Amino acid sequence: MNNTKEQKMIKQKKKNVKIFPIYKTVSWDLLFYFPIIFLFLTQVKGFSASQVLFADSFYTLSNTFWQLPITSVVDRIGKKNCLIIGNVLYSLSIFAMIFMKNYYELLLIQFIYALGYSIKGICETNILYDSLPVGKKRGNVFSKIDGKSASYFYIFDAIASVIAGFTFVINGYIPMILCFACCVTSTVISFKFRHTKIVEEKVEPISLKTYYDQIKESFKFFLKSRRLKSLIIFNAILMGVIFGIVNLRSSMLSEMKVPEQYFGIVFVLLQLSAAFMSRMTDKIQDNFKNKTLTFLAIPTTVSCILIGFIGADPLSKSSLILIFLLFLVQYAVKGPFQALMTRYLNNFTNRKIRPKITALKNLTSNLFTALVSMLCAVMLGFTTTANTFIVVGCISTIFIVLLLDYMRGKVGLKPEQYGKEDLKYSLYRPDKIQKG
Repeated sequence: MNNTKEQKMIKQKKKNVKIFPIYKTVSWDLLFYFPIIFLFLTQVKGFSASQVLFADSFYTLSNTFWQLPITSVVDRIGKKNCLIIGNVLYSLSIFAMIFMKNYYELLLIQFIYALGYSIKGICETNILYDSLPVGKKRGNVFSKIDGKSASYFYIFDAIASVIAGFTFVINGYIPMILCFACCVTSTVISFKFRHTKIVEEKVEPISLKTYYDQIKESFKFFLKSRRLKSLIIFNAILMGVIFGIVNLRSSMLSEMKVPEQYFGIVFVLLQLSAAFMSRMTDKIQDNFKNKTLTFLAIPTTVSCILIGFIGADPLSKSSLILIFLLFLVQYAVKGPFQALMTRYLNNFTNRKIRPKITALKNLTSNLFTALVSMLCAVMLGFTTTANTFIVVGCISTIFIVLLLDYMRGKVGLKPEQYGKEDLKYSLYRPDKIQKG
Protein backbone atom coordinates (compact mmCIF):
# COMPACT_ATOMS: atom_id res chain seq x y z
CA MET A 1 0.00 0.00 0.00
CA ASN A 2 2.77 2.42 0.96
CA ASN A 3 4.75 1.46 -2.16
CA THR A 4 1.71 2.25 -4.30
CA LYS A 5 1.37 5.68 -2.69
CA GLU A 6 5.07 6.37 -3.13
CA GLN A 7 4.97 5.36 -6.81
CA LYS A 8 1.95 7.59 -7.33
CA MET A 9 3.77 10.44 -5.61
CA ILE A 10 6.82 9.98 -7.84
CA LYS A 11 4.61 10.23 -10.93
CA GLN A 12 2.93 13.35 -9.55
CA LYS A 13 6.30 14.98 -8.88
CA LYS A 14 7.50 14.19 -12.40
CA LYS A 15 4.33 15.79 -13.75
CA ASN A 16 5.01 18.92 -11.70
CA VAL A 17 8.53 19.15 -13.11
CA LYS A 18 7.10 18.80 -16.64
CA ILE A 19 4.42 21.44 -16.11
CA PHE A 20 6.60 23.98 -14.29
CA PRO A 21 8.37 25.51 -17.36
CA ILE A 22 5.01 25.98 -19.10
CA TYR A 23 3.51 27.53 -15.99
CA LYS A 24 6.41 29.89 -15.34
CA THR A 25 6.44 31.04 -18.96
CA VAL A 26 3.02 32.68 -18.57
CA SER A 27 2.81 33.09 -14.80
CA TRP A 28 6.09 34.24 -13.30
CA ASP A 29 4.98 37.85 -13.47
CA LEU A 30 2.29 39.94 -15.12
CA LEU A 31 2.55 39.93 -18.92
CA PHE A 32 1.60 43.05 -20.96
CA TYR A 33 1.55 44.97 -17.66
CA PHE A 34 4.88 46.54 -16.73
CA PRO A 35 5.76 48.29 -20.02
CA ILE A 36 2.56 50.33 -19.91
CA ILE A 37 1.33 50.41 -16.30
CA PHE A 38 3.03 53.74 -15.56
CA LEU A 39 1.45 55.21 -18.71
CA PHE A 40 -1.91 53.57 -17.93
CA LEU A 41 -2.05 55.04 -14.43
CA THR A 42 -0.78 58.50 -15.38
CA GLN A 43 -2.39 59.02 -18.81
CA VAL A 44 -5.54 56.84 -18.75
CA LYS A 45 -6.44 57.06 -15.04
CA GLY A 46 -4.95 60.52 -14.46
CA PHE A 47 -2.70 59.88 -11.43
CA SER A 48 0.60 61.74 -10.89
CA ALA A 49 4.01 60.03 -11.04
CA SER A 50 4.42 60.56 -7.30
CA GLN A 51 1.02 58.93 -6.63
CA VAL A 52 2.01 55.92 -8.74
CA LEU A 53 5.21 55.44 -6.75
CA PHE A 54 3.35 55.84 -3.45
CA ALA A 55 0.96 53.12 -4.64
CA ASP A 56 4.00 50.94 -5.32
CA SER A 57 5.15 51.54 -1.76
CA PHE A 58 1.72 50.63 -0.42
CA TYR A 59 1.78 47.45 -2.49
CA THR A 60 5.14 46.31 -1.11
CA LEU A 61 4.11 47.14 2.46
CA SER A 62 0.93 45.12 1.91
CA ASN A 63 3.06 42.29 0.60
CA THR A 64 5.07 42.43 3.80
CA PHE A 65 1.90 42.39 5.89
CA TRP A 66 0.68 39.21 4.19
CA GLN A 67 3.88 37.15 4.51
CA LEU A 68 3.41 35.54 7.94
CA PRO A 69 -0.33 34.74 7.76
CA ILE A 70 0.09 33.41 4.21
CA THR A 71 2.84 31.02 5.28
CA SER A 72 0.41 29.62 7.85
CA VAL A 73 -2.24 29.12 5.15
CA VAL A 74 0.29 27.36 2.89
CA ASP A 75 1.17 24.96 5.70
CA ARG A 76 -2.51 24.20 6.31
CA ILE A 77 -3.98 23.73 2.83
CA GLY A 78 -0.92 22.94 0.70
CA LYS A 79 1.13 24.68 -1.97
CA LYS A 80 -1.02 23.61 -4.92
CA ASN A 81 -4.28 24.92 -3.45
CA CYS A 82 -2.62 28.17 -2.42
CA LEU A 83 -1.12 28.59 -5.87
CA ILE A 84 -4.60 28.39 -7.39
CA ILE A 85 -5.89 30.99 -4.91
CA GLY A 86 -2.95 33.27 -5.68
CA ASN A 87 -3.62 33.18 -9.41
CA VAL A 88 -7.34 33.83 -8.88
CA LEU A 89 -6.48 36.94 -6.82
CA TYR A 90 -4.09 38.06 -9.56
CA SER A 91 -6.89 37.81 -12.11
CA LEU A 92 -9.38 39.69 -9.94
CA SER A 93 -6.87 42.47 -9.26
CA ILE A 94 -6.21 43.19 -12.93
CA PHE A 95 -9.92 43.00 -13.73
CA ALA A 96 -10.67 45.54 -10.99
CA MET A 97 -7.84 47.84 -12.11
CA ILE A 98 -9.41 48.13 -15.54
CA PHE A 99 -12.63 49.53 -14.05
CA MET A 100 -11.31 51.55 -11.07
CA LYS A 101 -12.27 55.23 -10.86
CA ASN A 102 -10.27 56.77 -8.00
CA TYR A 103 -6.97 56.54 -6.13
CA TYR A 104 -8.41 54.77 -3.09
CA GLU A 105 -9.65 51.96 -5.28
CA LEU A 106 -6.12 51.61 -6.66
CA LEU A 107 -4.76 51.21 -3.13
CA LEU A 108 -7.37 48.56 -2.31
CA ILE A 109 -6.51 46.70 -5.52
CA GLN A 110 -2.81 46.84 -4.62
CA PHE A 111 -3.65 45.31 -1.23
CA ILE A 112 -5.44 42.36 -2.89
CA TYR A 113 -2.77 42.05 -5.60
CA ALA A 114 -0.12 41.86 -2.86
CA LEU A 115 -2.00 38.97 -1.26
CA GLY A 116 -1.94 37.04 -4.54
CA TYR A 117 1.73 37.82 -5.11
CA SER A 118 2.65 36.71 -1.58
CA ILE A 119 0.94 33.36 -2.08
CA LYS A 120 2.53 32.79 -5.48
CA GLY A 121 5.97 33.82 -4.23
CA ILE A 122 5.98 31.22 -1.47
CA CYS A 123 4.53 28.37 -3.51
CA GLU A 124 5.93 28.51 -7.05
CA THR A 125 9.62 27.67 -6.72
CA ASN A 126 9.00 25.44 -3.69
CA ILE A 127 6.63 23.24 -5.73
CA LEU A 128 9.47 22.62 -8.20
CA TYR A 129 12.10 22.11 -5.49
CA ASP A 130 9.88 19.68 -3.55
CA SER A 131 9.26 17.72 -6.76
CA LEU A 132 12.95 17.04 -7.43
CA PRO A 133 14.76 13.95 -6.07
CA VAL A 134 16.70 14.54 -2.83
CA GLY A 135 20.46 14.49 -3.32
CA LYS A 136 23.61 16.52 -3.81
CA LYS A 137 22.62 17.43 -7.39
CA ARG A 138 19.21 18.74 -6.37
CA GLY A 139 20.37 22.37 -6.27
CA ASN A 140 22.01 22.14 -9.69
CA VAL A 141 18.97 20.49 -11.26
CA PHE A 142 16.69 23.10 -9.69
CA SER A 143 18.74 26.05 -10.95
CA LYS A 144 18.87 24.59 -14.48
CA ILE A 145 15.12 24.03 -14.70
CA ASP A 146 14.28 27.32 -12.99
CA GLY A 147 16.78 29.27 -15.10
CA LYS A 148 15.56 27.70 -18.34
CA SER A 149 11.95 28.40 -17.38
CA ALA A 150 12.83 32.01 -16.56
CA SER A 151 14.43 32.45 -19.98
CA TYR A 152 11.21 31.19 -21.63
CA PHE A 153 9.25 33.74 -19.61
CA TYR A 154 11.55 36.59 -20.61
CA ILE A 155 11.21 35.72 -24.29
CA PHE A 156 7.42 35.55 -24.03
CA ASP A 157 7.39 38.75 -22.00
CA ALA A 158 9.47 40.43 -24.68
CA ILE A 159 6.85 39.61 -27.30
CA ALA A 160 4.08 40.76 -24.95
CA SER A 161 5.92 44.04 -24.32
CA VAL A 162 6.01 44.93 -28.01
CA ILE A 163 2.31 44.20 -28.35
CA ALA A 164 1.56 46.19 -25.17
CA GLY A 165 3.37 49.29 -26.42
CA PHE A 166 1.69 49.44 -29.81
CA THR A 167 -1.79 48.45 -28.61
CA PHE A 168 -1.60 51.10 -25.86
CA VAL A 169 -1.41 53.78 -28.56
CA ILE A 170 -4.60 52.35 -30.10
CA ASN A 171 -6.42 52.05 -26.77
CA GLY A 172 -4.91 52.16 -23.30
CA TYR A 173 -7.16 49.37 -22.06
CA ILE A 174 -6.12 46.72 -24.60
CA PRO A 175 -2.84 45.70 -22.85
CA MET A 176 -4.67 45.41 -19.51
CA ILE A 177 -7.30 43.12 -21.07
CA LEU A 178 -4.52 40.94 -22.53
CA CYS A 179 -2.86 40.88 -19.09
CA PHE A 180 -6.13 39.69 -17.55
CA ALA A 181 -6.37 36.91 -20.16
CA CYS A 182 -2.87 35.70 -19.20
CA CYS A 183 -3.81 35.70 -15.51
CA VAL A 184 -6.82 33.49 -16.28
CA THR A 185 -4.54 31.15 -18.27
CA SER A 186 -2.16 30.93 -15.29
CA THR A 187 -5.07 29.99 -13.05
CA VAL A 188 -6.10 27.16 -15.38
CA ILE A 189 -2.52 25.79 -15.53
CA SER A 190 -2.14 25.93 -11.73
CA PHE A 191 -4.92 23.35 -11.44
CA LYS A 192 -2.67 20.87 -13.28
CA PHE A 193 -0.06 20.70 -10.50
CA ARG A 194 -0.17 17.82 -8.01
CA HIS A 195 0.52 17.73 -4.27
CA THR A 196 4.10 16.79 -3.34
CA LYS A 197 3.33 15.18 -0.01
CA ILE A 198 1.62 11.87 0.75
CA VAL A 199 -1.62 12.69 2.56
CA GLU A 200 -2.98 10.07 4.94
CA GLU A 201 -6.68 9.63 5.60
CA LYS A 202 -6.54 11.56 8.88
CA VAL A 203 -4.22 14.51 9.30
CA GLU A 204 -4.25 16.69 12.37
CA PRO A 205 -4.07 20.32 11.21
CA ILE A 206 -1.21 22.32 12.63
CA SER A 207 -2.36 24.59 15.46
CA LEU A 208 -1.82 28.34 15.25
CA LYS A 209 0.36 28.21 18.36
CA THR A 210 2.51 25.44 16.88
CA TYR A 211 2.85 27.36 13.64
CA TYR A 212 4.01 30.57 15.33
CA ASP A 213 6.41 28.52 17.45
CA GLN A 214 7.89 27.25 14.17
CA ILE A 215 8.08 30.79 12.79
CA LYS A 216 9.80 31.88 15.97
CA GLU A 217 12.24 28.99 15.60
CA SER A 218 13.00 29.87 11.97
CA PHE A 219 13.52 33.54 12.92
CA LYS A 220 15.96 32.47 15.62
CA PHE A 221 17.70 30.38 12.96
CA PHE A 222 17.92 33.52 10.81
CA LEU A 223 19.43 35.55 13.65
CA LYS A 224 21.95 32.88 14.66
CA SER A 225 23.00 31.75 11.17
CA ARG A 226 25.46 34.31 9.85
CA ARG A 227 25.25 32.72 6.40
CA LEU A 228 21.44 32.93 6.17
CA LYS A 229 21.33 36.40 7.68
CA SER A 230 23.89 37.70 5.18
CA LEU A 231 22.11 36.21 2.17
CA ILE A 232 18.64 37.42 3.14
CA ILE A 233 19.79 40.98 3.86
CA PHE A 234 21.82 41.04 0.63
CA ASN A 235 18.79 39.80 -1.32
CA ALA A 236 16.59 42.45 0.33
CA ILE A 237 18.89 45.30 -0.69
CA LEU A 238 19.47 44.28 -4.30
CA MET A 239 15.90 43.15 -5.01
CA GLY A 240 14.66 46.30 -3.30
CA VAL A 241 16.64 48.39 -5.78
CA ILE A 242 15.72 46.26 -8.82
CA PHE A 243 11.97 46.35 -8.12
CA GLY A 244 11.85 49.72 -6.36
CA ILE A 245 12.94 51.57 -9.51
CA VAL A 246 10.66 49.79 -12.02
CA ASN A 247 8.38 52.81 -12.49
CA LEU A 248 11.29 55.18 -12.04
CA ARG A 249 12.67 53.79 -15.31
CA SER A 250 9.36 54.56 -17.00
CA SER A 251 9.42 58.04 -15.51
CA MET A 252 12.90 58.58 -16.97
CA LEU A 253 11.74 57.46 -20.43
CA SER A 254 8.76 59.84 -20.16
CA GLU A 255 11.02 62.76 -19.23
CA MET A 256 13.21 61.90 -22.24
CA LYS A 257 10.11 62.18 -24.48
CA VAL A 258 10.20 58.55 -25.66
CA PRO A 259 6.96 57.88 -27.65
CA GLU A 260 4.52 55.51 -25.92
CA GLN A 261 4.61 52.91 -28.69
CA TYR A 262 8.36 52.49 -28.19
CA PHE A 263 8.05 51.71 -24.48
CA GLY A 264 7.24 48.13 -25.42
CA ILE A 265 10.28 47.84 -27.69
CA VAL A 266 12.54 49.15 -24.94
CA PHE A 267 11.19 46.57 -22.52
CA VAL A 268 11.54 43.84 -25.16
CA LEU A 269 15.26 44.43 -25.43
CA LEU A 270 15.56 44.60 -21.66
CA GLN A 271 13.74 41.28 -21.23
CA LEU A 272 15.83 39.62 -23.94
CA SER A 273 18.89 40.64 -21.95
CA ALA A 274 17.39 39.03 -18.84
CA ALA A 275 16.44 35.90 -20.84
CA PHE A 276 19.95 35.47 -22.24
CA MET A 277 21.61 35.95 -18.85
CA SER A 278 19.17 33.56 -17.16
CA ARG A 279 20.53 30.81 -19.38
CA MET A 280 24.03 31.80 -18.24
CA THR A 281 23.23 31.28 -14.55
CA ASP A 282 25.37 28.15 -14.10
CA LYS A 283 28.26 29.59 -16.11
CA ILE A 284 28.24 32.76 -14.01
CA GLN A 285 28.35 30.66 -10.83
CA ASP A 286 31.14 28.44 -12.21
CA ASN A 287 33.25 31.39 -13.38
CA PHE A 288 32.88 33.75 -10.43
CA LYS A 289 32.17 31.32 -7.58
CA ASN A 290 32.45 33.31 -4.31
CA LYS A 291 32.61 36.57 -6.27
CA THR A 292 29.26 35.96 -7.98
CA LEU A 293 27.23 38.27 -5.75
CA THR A 294 29.79 41.05 -6.15
CA PHE A 295 29.73 40.59 -9.93
CA LEU A 296 25.94 40.94 -9.97
CA ALA A 297 25.36 43.62 -7.34
CA ILE A 298 27.94 46.35 -7.94
CA PRO A 299 27.01 46.99 -11.61
CA THR A 300 23.35 47.27 -10.62
CA THR A 301 23.78 49.93 -7.96
CA VAL A 302 26.53 51.89 -9.73
CA SER A 303 24.42 51.97 -12.92
CA CYS A 304 21.75 53.91 -11.00
CA ILE A 305 24.30 56.62 -10.23
CA LEU A 306 25.45 56.78 -13.85
CA ILE A 307 21.84 56.94 -15.11
CA GLY A 308 21.25 59.92 -12.86
CA PHE A 309 24.25 61.89 -14.10
CA ILE A 310 23.63 61.04 -17.76
CA GLY A 311 19.90 61.80 -17.42
CA ALA A 312 20.65 65.39 -16.41
CA ASP A 313 20.43 66.11 -20.16
CA PRO A 314 17.13 64.33 -20.88
CA LEU A 315 16.68 65.48 -24.49
CA SER A 316 20.07 64.26 -25.74
CA LYS A 317 19.97 61.23 -28.06
CA SER A 318 23.36 60.02 -26.83
CA SER A 319 22.10 60.24 -23.24
CA LEU A 320 19.10 58.09 -24.16
CA ILE A 321 21.34 55.42 -25.72
CA LEU A 322 23.66 55.31 -22.70
CA ILE A 323 20.75 55.13 -20.26
CA PHE A 324 19.21 52.31 -22.27
CA LEU A 325 22.52 50.38 -22.10
CA LEU A 326 22.59 50.85 -18.32
CA PHE A 327 19.00 49.58 -18.12
CA LEU A 328 20.25 46.51 -20.03
CA VAL A 329 22.86 45.93 -17.33
CA GLN A 330 20.21 46.03 -14.60
CA TYR A 331 17.96 43.56 -16.40
CA ALA A 332 20.88 41.27 -17.21
CA VAL A 333 21.58 40.98 -13.49
CA LYS A 334 17.96 40.34 -12.50
CA GLY A 335 17.62 37.01 -14.32
CA PRO A 336 20.52 35.01 -12.84
CA PHE A 337 20.42 36.74 -9.44
CA GLN A 338 16.92 35.52 -8.59
CA ALA A 339 17.69 31.93 -9.58
CA LEU A 340 21.02 31.87 -7.76
CA MET A 341 19.67 33.46 -4.59
CA THR A 342 16.86 30.90 -4.41
CA ARG A 343 19.47 28.17 -4.84
CA TYR A 344 21.74 29.62 -2.14
CA LEU A 345 18.90 29.94 0.35
CA ASN A 346 17.61 26.42 -0.35
CA ASN A 347 21.04 24.89 0.20
CA PHE A 348 21.50 23.33 3.67
CA THR A 349 17.75 23.38 4.36
CA ASN A 350 14.97 20.82 4.59
CA ARG A 351 11.33 20.76 3.52
CA LYS A 352 10.15 22.07 6.90
CA ILE A 353 12.14 25.27 6.93
CA ARG A 354 12.21 26.20 3.21
CA PRO A 355 8.75 27.87 2.99
CA LYS A 356 9.50 29.92 6.10
CA ILE A 357 12.86 31.04 4.73
CA THR A 358 11.10 32.00 1.49
CA ALA A 359 8.57 34.03 3.49
CA LEU A 360 11.37 35.74 5.42
CA LYS A 361 13.20 36.49 2.17
CA ASN A 362 10.05 38.00 0.64
CA LEU A 363 9.25 39.97 3.79
CA THR A 364 12.67 41.64 3.97
CA SER A 365 12.89 42.33 0.23
CA ASN A 366 9.40 43.84 0.31
CA LEU A 367 10.33 46.15 3.17
CA PHE A 368 13.40 47.41 1.33
CA THR A 369 11.46 47.76 -1.94
CA ALA A 370 8.85 49.82 -0.09
CA LEU A 371 11.58 52.07 1.30
CA VAL A 372 13.10 52.57 -2.15
CA SER A 373 9.68 53.28 -3.73
CA MET A 374 8.79 55.69 -0.92
CA LEU A 375 12.11 57.50 -1.30
CA CYS A 376 11.53 57.79 -5.04
CA ALA A 377 7.97 59.06 -4.55
CA VAL A 378 9.05 61.73 -2.06
CA MET A 379 11.95 62.91 -4.22
CA LEU A 380 9.85 63.09 -7.38
CA GLY A 381 7.64 65.55 -5.51
CA PHE A 382 10.40 68.20 -5.59
CA THR A 383 13.19 67.07 -7.93
CA THR A 384 13.88 65.25 -11.19
CA THR A 385 14.01 61.54 -11.97
CA ALA A 386 17.74 61.87 -12.69
CA ASN A 387 18.50 63.21 -9.20
CA THR A 388 16.34 60.46 -7.69
CA PHE A 389 18.43 57.82 -9.50
CA ILE A 390 21.64 59.33 -8.10
CA VAL A 391 20.41 59.25 -4.50
CA VAL A 392 19.10 55.67 -4.77
CA GLY A 393 22.33 54.53 -6.43
CA CYS A 394 24.64 56.13 -3.86
CA ILE A 395 22.75 54.78 -0.83
CA SER A 396 22.42 51.23 -2.21
CA THR A 397 26.08 51.09 -3.31
CA ILE A 398 27.25 51.99 0.18
CA PHE A 399 25.03 49.30 1.74
CA ILE A 400 26.15 46.63 -0.74
CA VAL A 401 29.87 47.35 -0.28
CA LEU A 402 29.58 47.22 3.52
CA LEU A 403 27.58 43.98 3.37
CA LEU A 404 30.01 42.30 0.95
CA ASP A 405 32.81 43.08 3.37
CA TYR A 406 30.79 41.59 6.26
CA MET A 407 30.01 38.43 4.26
CA ARG A 408 33.66 37.40 3.84
CA GLY A 409 34.22 34.11 5.62
CA LYS A 410 30.48 33.66 6.25
CA VAL A 411 29.09 32.77 2.80
CA GLY A 412 30.33 30.48 0.02
CA LEU A 413 32.12 28.00 2.26
CA LYS A 414 32.24 24.22 2.07
CA PRO A 415 29.67 22.41 4.28
CA GLU A 416 32.28 21.31 6.81
CA GLN A 417 33.42 24.93 7.26
CA TYR A 418 30.05 26.10 8.58
CA GLY A 419 29.06 26.01 12.24
CA LYS A 420 26.20 23.95 13.63
CA GLU A 421 23.80 26.94 13.61
CA ASP A 422 24.25 27.32 9.84
CA LEU A 423 23.53 23.61 9.27
CA LYS A 424 20.69 23.19 11.76
CA TYR A 425 18.16 22.21 9.06
CA SER A 426 20.63 20.54 6.71
CA LEU A 427 21.37 16.95 5.72
CA TYR A 428 25.01 17.96 5.95
CA ARG A 429 25.39 18.08 9.71
CA PRO A 430 28.90 18.53 11.13
CA ASP A 431 28.65 15.23 13.04
CA LYS A 432 27.69 13.36 9.85
CA ILE A 433 30.53 15.00 7.94
CA GLN A 434 33.05 13.95 10.54
CA LYS A 435 31.81 10.38 10.37
CA GLY A 436 32.38 10.46 6.62
